[in-house]
Amino acid sequence: MASGHLYRVGHDWFVDTALLQRAARRHVVEPMMDAYQILAPAGLVRCAPAQGLALPGQTGDLFRCQGQRAGHDVGARLRDLAADLGLAITGEWNVWPATAHAAADHACGCIACKAGGACGTEAPATGAPQTLAERLITSESLGTVTARRLTGENLGIYPSSRAPEWVCGRYHECIASILRFPDVAADERIARVGLRGRTEITWDLVLDRQRRIMLQEILELVGRQLAEQGRHGSVAPSRPPIYTPGYSAWAVAASTPGGTCVVCPYRLGTNLRCPACRRSLLTHDRAPVADQADELADMLRDHEELHRLPRKTLGTLGAAIAASHAHNPQTPLTDAFYVRLERDVLAAAAPLGLSEATMYALVEVAELTTLEPKISVGVAARRTA
Repeated sequence: MASGHLYRVGHDWFVDTALLQRAARRHVVEPMMDAYQILAPAGLVRCAPAQGLALPGQTGDLFRCQGQRAGHDVGARLRDLAADLGLAITGEWNVWPATAHAAADHACGCIACKAGGACGTEAPATGAPQTLAERLITSESLGTVTARRLTGENLGIYPSSRAPEWVCGRYHECIASILRFPDVAADERIARVGLRGRTEITWDLVLDRQRRIMLQEILELVGRQLAEQGRHGSVAPSRPPIYTPGYSAWAVAASTPGGTCVVCPYRLGTNLRCPACRRSLLTHDRAPVADQADELADMLRDHEELHRLPRKTLGTLGAAIAASHAHNPQTPLTDAFYVRLERDVLAAAAPLGLSEATMYALVEVAELTTLEPKISVGVAARRTA
């Protein structure tokens, strides 16, 4: 995870996406229209997009910082925030630095940049939703529709053919088989929705009952999520069905405390389909233990359903999980990663004649080990294998 950058140019202060992401792990970071506000220890800091500007070394987009009022010393608040996050000011200039063009390569608009990581090769995500409401609508509909701001607090709902990686709807994959719009032009508005208090929907198109009911339920769900976010500061995504690979990890991640992620619309660390959330879960202060197989065998023994298994059997299963973590080619914590992990675990357990309940417990523990600081997965696991 990138550390984040803080800049001063004259009397103006700037932060980048990586700093917002880092701050969200410790403080509340709230989306506001296409901007953000940080509830920093010394006071609120508002961060508006600095479109067309770039500074040396930035990761992701650049944001100009302001206080709640013109008289607030935002610089003092940001210095205090940086100290709290263990960061130094990246650069201070009285005039715009001549080397600022070097930062352009780090703010191309790709998904990797916006997530606070290294610049990728993906094309810029033009028209990507920015507000929390827009992102929730995109996520809960699995990217089948997109929302665009109209006047005031109203949003227009349009069909979409592109879904970000982080989408995670309550109905999950069932949505994509129903909310299809081959009969609607890309720029044709389906409905207008107001999400202030009670969800109010005005339909611009006549849809069949199945699509209309599902879309209405999704928009009403988003309205409830926004109300929950207002009360608690963030909202977690719905868990996938119980037999979905990775379900146990999703259930534990749902209790992760913190503010809203700057990439997806959910509480940072709760959405395993979001690259920023996954990075926050995989960033640990402690190094993994040297003997992964033995540690995993101990974790298996701690489970009520597994503790009576012979030590040799536990050792075999622990070694199988360690090998899966070390050789799994998928990105850690993704859907594909957990599919591969479950297959590896079931294949290793098949010759042992275990009961169905024992097999279920084995898969559950294997999934939970991916969130343990003592256990390495993916690239880290391959380095220690």
